[in-house]
Amino acid sequence: MRGGALAAGTGLPDAVYDLVAQTAEREEILAELWESGEEKPSVLHEDDVKLVPWAFVEGAGHFLYWVVRPDVAPEEWTVILNEGRGPLWEAYPTSCSRFILDVVAGTSTSFYFTHLDDIVDPDDRTRFLPNSQVLIR
Repeated sequence: MRGGALAAGTGLPDAVYDLVAQTAEREEILAELWESGEEKPSVLHEDDVKLVPWAFVEGAGHFLYWVVRPDVAPEEWTVILNEGRGPLWEAYPTSCSRFILDVVAGTSTSFYFTHLDDIVDPDDRTRFLPNSQVLIR
């Protein structure tokens, strides 16, 4: 990530939370990868399709994007995941909230979230904490 001020209590640059900055940065990074020969996902070959990053998995490097198409309502945007450290992509024609619910509930078909039981006790999956409690850990 590019330098800048750190977000309070996170140790992460403010730019991490700036979707406009992240979109520009990810566009540049992905363009370089695709120009160097990495395969571009077929869903991105359509005209006027744009990727907007909305989440990443710290430590793993996975990025989650919305696939934004003209004249498509945001609640109908496809969620697409890139492993971040390789060429694999997964697309889910579902809303962001549905995707997150599936991951938290353990019903996601994503390869990248299948081992959630190894990280989080299933009884704690649906226990949500406010950011103020998460960020002070």
